[in-house]
Amino acid sequence: MIRAFVDTEVWSIAKKRPAMEKFRSKEDYERAFRLHESCKRFFEEEFEKLRTYMALHQVAEIFHVLAFRGYRVPLDEALRIVVGIMEDDGIVKIPTSLGHVKESVEACKETGIHVWDFLCFIPVKNYVNVVYSLDKHFLTIGKKYNVKVVNPAEEWLEI
Repeated sequence: MIRAFVDTEVWSIAKKRPAMEKFRSKEDYERAFRLHESCKRFFEEEFEKLRTYMALHQVAEIFHVLAFRGYRVPLDEALRIVVGIMEDDGIVKIPTSLGHVKESVEACKETGIHVWDFLCFIPVKNYVNVVYSLDKHFLTIGKKYNVKVVNPAEEWLEI
């Protein structure tokens, strides 16, 4: 069975449909739309096959990213998505402990990768064997923790 962690960026890209007027060029828009379609398809075709694990920190992060960062979805929609995650028994929610925070800060210092990525991953690291992400940082995290990294869009982002 695939025991998975799905990075916040995958959730964000799948749930935020790009709007042409938000981009500087047609090429940038087309790339964003391609990524959106790939991530959306991942949730439609693959997500239900996974046993997904999520740190409680990530639940709040997803809400913040959807409702307050970049192109925003309406607050009611962001809340609906997060409540759906919280109520989904197919997603195992793992508490974020003080030990997880300490390990995340130390891993951030060691690697230079955002502490937020570690705060999402460290609590679930002992449960998962696959990470789904478009964030190149997760290639380093996957190698460090011996976890396979799969990019559902097959295009890496520098985040």
